Amino acid sequence: MEKIMSKKPEKMLELTPKQMKFVDIFIEKGHLQSAKQCAIDAGYAESGATVNASQLQNPKYYPHVVAEIDRKRAELARRYSITYKSHVQKLAELRDSAEAAGNYTGAIAAEKYRGMVAGLYIDRKEIMHGTIDQMSVGEVEDKLIELRKKLSIQGEYKVIDENTSEGTPVGELSDDLPIEDGELGIQDDS
Repeated sequence: MEKIMSKKPEKMLELTPKQMKFVDIFIEKGHLQSAKQCAIDAGYAESGATVNASQLQNPKYYPHVVAEIDRKRAELARRYSITYKSHVQKLAELRDSAEAAGNYTGAIAAEKYRGMVAGLYIDRKEIMHGTIDQMSVGEVEDKLIELRKKLSIQGEYKVIDENTSEGTPVGELSDDLPIEDGELGIQDDS
C-alpha cells in the first residue's frame, strides 16, 4: 500500500525590513508616486529600483510581499469603507452629540446632510455671468420684457414709485416717462 503524503502548506516567508518598508510606502504613497520611487524610498538602489519594484509586486518572485500588500489594502478598505447605512448612522451620531453639547448649528448641519444623503434636498445653483453694465440697451429691454412676462404669469406685482406711496402695476407705463412707439423708456446716453 502506498503512503499518500499530504502536501504541507508552504510556510509564509517573513518580510525583510526593506521589503516591509517598501510595502508601507507603497500602500501609503503608491497612488501618488511610482513603484520605482517607493522602492528607492524604501532603500533599494536607484539603478535597480524599477526591477525590484516590479518583482516585489509579482507573486511569482515574492508571493509573501504581494500577500502583505493585499492584506494591508484589504485592512484599509475595511477601515475606511463607507456604506449608505454607516454614513447616515455616523451623521446621526454627530447630530446627537452636537445637540447634547448645545451646538445646535452643528446638529442642524448634520441633520441637513442626512437629508441630503436621503435625497430630500436638491442643491440647485444658478450662475450669472456679467452685469447690466455689460448689456446693450436692446438686451436690457429684452430682459425687462421677459421679466414683466414672468411677473404677470406669477401674479399681481406693483412697482412702487419712490416719490409717492402709490405704485404702477407691472406692464403698465407711468405718465412721467416719455415713451415712443417700440421703446420701454430706457434712455441711452451714449
